[in-house]
Amino acid sequence: MYKLQLDREFSQDLFSESSKEIRDWVVNAIANIVVADDIIERHEFVALQEAMGLLDSKEEILDLMKKVKERNLFEVKKIKMDPDLALKIFFYLAAIAVIDGSLKKSEAELLKKCGNCLDLEVDFIRAVISWSVKQMEINRKLTQDLKTSNKDRNRIIESILMNLKQNY
Repeated sequence: MYKLQLDREFSQDLFSESSKEIRDWVVNAIANIVVADDIIERHEFVALQEAMGLLDSKEEILDLMKKVKERNLFEVKKIKMDPDLALKIFFYLAAIAVIDGSLKKSEAELLKKCGNCLDLEVDFIRAVISWSVKQMEINRKLTQDLKTSNKDRNRIIESILMNLKQNY
């Protein structure tokens, strides 16, 4: 399993000038993606933290957590916004959808629905979902390569230490 790091600076810039309506829509979309497969994985809590960061009060955060726990969320519905913002939000949601290291069918379907609700073209939606899966695969391979590299480093250190001990 790998850990996808969300670009917090990107998300802060993305939502800093957004209306309350847009931020609430994104929070609901994130929460729906997280619970789409009926399992909240450890890595998906990062996504929920992102959602909480978009809320204005402790009461809203507690309400979100209650809705997530009970799986009682609002349906994702159409929303009007600047097309440039809609594109960026969709990329953001796609990264969240693969945060647990997989993209399950239920998550992919919900992501497509989010794209439709943002009034994005089907080809763009497909391309972004494909991009997110590729990013997930790159992150998984990077994690594996780092583990292999760390094992190799440890073997080298062990070998050098054994040689040093034998020579002294």
